[in-house]
Amino acid sequence: MGILNFGKRIKNRKFDYVPRHYDQEREELEDRLKRYKIRDGDPQLIKERIKGSFRKKYRTKDEYSSRSQKRSNRILLVTLVVLLILSYIFLTEYLPRIIASFQ
Repeated sequence: MGILNFGKRIKNRKFDYVPRHYDQEREELEDRLKRYKIRDGDPQLIKERIKGSFRKKYRTKDEYSSRSQKRSNRILLVTLVVLLILSYIFLTEYLPRIIASFQ
């Protein structure tokens, strides 16, 4: 198949992406300073304040997810232990009866 395509060559894709440095701490600091400098009833400023309060709530998302993951792991561990205990009881009590009934 490659021999039949004499004139058509596949060209590589080119991307004009210029990486930029993003400093999250610096941007947060600038936002906080901007909020404290201007205190009038500017609707744009009110929107920025609301956005900032939502961002603060999402920062605790990691904390919430780690707590929920620990809780999930505990539930899994307890379930596993209960199943192991029930399996042991079943094997010690009922397995000899089952084997005896087949013999």
